[in-house]
Amino acid sequence: MLARNFGGDDQESKALLQVMHEGYPVIAALAMLTGNAIARGKVDLQEIQGQLSPEARMLLLVARNRGTFEMRATKDSFDSTERFLAVCVETEPEIFLVFRRKDQPRQTVRFIEAFAQLCRLGLVIHHQQKEFSLSSHGYAVAENVSADEIEDLADFAVI
Repeated sequence: MLARNFGGDDQESKALLQVMHEGYPVIAALAMLTGNAIARGKVDLQEIQGQLSPEARMLLLVARNRGTFEMRATKDSFDSTERFLAVCVETEPEIFLVFRRKDQPRQTVRFIEAFAQLCRLGLVIHHQQKEFSLSSHGYAVAENVSADEIEDLADFAVI
């Protein structure tokens, strides 16, 4: 069995474990995607519309009012799929939809990949730590997403 600190007692091993425990390697990669999109600058909104996965369109739809996202992990659950990162969308102040279900890990991962797609396309920007928001381009694209296109995904998120 692998020791919780990867076999080391030093502070560096403990710090590495803590960072990994919170999902920060993935969160850092998502932040880098948003930074790369900002550096690229050019965004073709017409072209982007056709590239979006159904999950990405769902995230835009539910985020279009407040535009805020948070990547969350639950590190203390017994079930490994409950410890997956989750894309959370703040729909109203302090009301979040959580896109993670332990009985549907494949769909949970699709939502994480969809969020990465939004980051890569410049529709989301990173602010700090686990906090992201729609960019001005993201808000513009979100306004054109129809609930009819993605109604089969509407019941996946939990409050």
